[in-house]
Amino acid sequence: MEQSAADLTSYSIVRQLRRMLANMNFYLGRDSRVLEFGCGAGAAVYEFRDAGFDAYGFEIRPSVNLRRPEDERFFRFALTGKPANVPEYTIEQSSFKIPFDDKFCDFIYSNSTLEHVMDYDMALAENARVLKPGGVAIHTFPPRYVPVEPHTYVPFGGAIQHYLWYLLWAYLGIRNEYQHHLGPIACAKVNLHYSRTGTNYLPTKEILRIAARHFREAKLVPHLWELGDEAYLSRRGKLIFALPGLRRLYNRCSTVVLWLRK
Repeated sequence: MEQSAADLTSYSIVRQLRRMLANMNFYLGRDSRVLEFGCGAGAAVYEFRDAGFDAYGFEIRPSVNLRRPEDERFFRFALTGKPANVPEYTIEQSSFKIPFDDKFCDFIYSNSTLEHVMDYDMALAENARVLKPGGVAIHTFPPRYVPVEPHTYVPFGGAIQHYLWYLLWAYLGIRNEYQHHLGPIACAKVNLHYSRTGTNYLPTKEILRIAARHFREAKLVPHLWELGDEAYLSRRGKLIFALPGLRRLYNRCSTVVLWLRK
């Protein structure tokens, strides 16, 4: 399905991911099966389906805004999550399974999901199980040293997980959209609890080491996230691609882009 010029005026996760895949010489055909790992409300799954792909979503709790009741067959859930800080949930039980068959899909993707996974080995093993041989996965998520932790909004809140650090920023007025009613002490306690139960910011080297157990290819490809709509790198992306030092800094401070091939 081709996109009109008007379609290019708004962001498209399908277009973004297809560009990223093409730059790694991997292409989705009309018979390709796509799975979103951590699909949330299901918007991206619907976007893939609207583009003509056989797309499905997985989430640990029912949270999808179904267009029609019969669309429930496109989404599956593993009710193994515990509420950590509404509306966030975590994956942390050893019984966790992605409820799809072995070798189910050609492509898996997630966006801002892996930082909530408590057991990377378990989650990536399940990713590998449901992927077909030769299939790939792309996971994008905030790194440990992201300047502003995207869930609590605390500066370097993923790296400095200490009550006094959270208390300092709470006194300075930092709140996420669910915390405006909380005083500084209560807010700091909530953020400390959430940092321990709702996020898991592993070093990227450790994530790659775990991924290598389950995939024949595992690497970081940060420049792919900087691709423009015209299928070329932005100026920032060109610098990231050209300079290994900036590439490492991007992985540590901006966005982790994890590429996996089974």
